Amino acid sequence: MRYSDSLKTKEPGAMAPVIWYLLNLLALPIIGFLVLLVIAMKSGEASELRRVHSKAGVYMSILGAVLISSGVAICWFVYGNTGLFWTYAIVWAVVLHTSFVLWGMIALAQAIGNKPPYFPRRLL
Repeated sequence: MRYSDSLKTKEPGAMAPVIWYLLNLLALPIIGFLVLLVIAMKSGEASELRRVHSKAGVYMSILGAVLISSGVAICWFVYGNTGLFWTYAIVWAVVLHTSFVLWGMIALAQAIGNKPPYFPRRLL
């Protein structure tokens, strides 16, 4: 028996929604979110782990979009179209975008390990 044969287990399929979440952030912004939304809506008959990861991906995608756009909008209302606005908006967007990408990488590690995501816990 080869060593790798003993490691085969039934895959719950939790990696696919997390990969689409990361694709939404890094390569295919709108298309990735739409595919992730379809995966989440069709996850009723899927495993519990896949359902939790797909709902967490949709939740985090919406949360990221709201936080990034609202922070930039609030800054625009406060500072107007000035250099201070552009500095704040770029730093705000880069820091939040990077944070959501890191969350996706941690969620992908959790999905590979067949564990639920760390955040949000209320979806469990």
